[in-house]
Amino acid sequence: MSETNPALAQCAQMLNQSDDYQVLRKLKATEQFNPAQPHDGFHHVCVIDTETTGLNTAECEIIELGYQIIEFDSQGHFYRVVKAKNFLNEPEGEITPEVTKVTGLTMDDVKGQQIPWDQVVDDIQNVQLCVAHNAGFDRPVLERYQDVFVNKIWGCSVVQIDWDKLADVGSKSQEFLCWKVGQFFYGAHRALDDVQALSELLSQPVGEAKMPAFHYLLKKIRIAKSLIQATGAPFEIKDQLRSRGYRWDASQRVWKKLIDDDQLSAEQAWLNENNTPNPTVIKLKATDTFSIRAQ
Repeated sequence: MSETNPALAQCAQMLNQSDDYQVLRKLKATEQFNPAQPHDGFHHVCVIDTETTGLNTAECEIIELGYQIIEFDSQGHFYRVVKAKNFLNEPEGEITPEVTKVTGLTMDDVKGQQIPWDQVVDDIQNVQLCVAHNAGFDRPVLERYQDVFVNKIWGCSVVQIDWDKLADVGSKSQEFLCWKVGQFFYGAHRALDDVQALSELLSQPVGEAKMPAFHYLLKKIRIAKSLIQATGAPFEIKDQLRSRGYRWDASQRVWKKLIDDDQLSAEQAWLNENNTPNPTVIKLKATDTFSIRAQ
């Protein structure tokens, strides 16, 4: 919806009032989400995204890094965007046609480009919290490149927001959520575009209380977490374990699951009822969630 064309804005409004149409606006990056208000002090979050040469977090190379640092209050309201950066990076390996199809990036686009990691470290070193839409991918990759990401608290907008309950949306695809929850579209799968879209999505009011989605993410982040291993689980419950969110660690030959501590007792009771009375529980530090240390 164009702010400079009243006729288009009026047309879009008329279409939206009909049950037969839904109008999506093209995202314009927000620099100020809410006006500054008296507060006890703003916190800062780094919303971050990587584009890579593959999906193996132990080997893939970053070809693009985007992030922005945003002020927020304890209730999860966003205020000013402090910094917004995007960098290209030439990998040692190749960019396959499959990656180009997703990202739009080719070797010609990134040739001679390097991420200025000193600048990234300077931007992020005093930020406590990083958020990504699939932090279980972005965090391990970034930790291979820079230690500044190791001691951060991380949040994941895929698994730590109950989109189905809060917004009646079953898919957790970022593009789909932006459409259904935020009613906007954007140039997906470029790093800073994805970051700005995610920031907009997290600012949207959801749930009965109409609080920002980021409010509910913060509540999840603040809960202590453990890694539970279904040690000695019988083979016949493998499908049930998988459906409950466990993953099979072939190297240790055990099913594992990251769990909030407020659900731990119920999970241990379920395992006990299913002939797994002695699970291994490893308490995690707040800075370990979504890292390889929590796998």
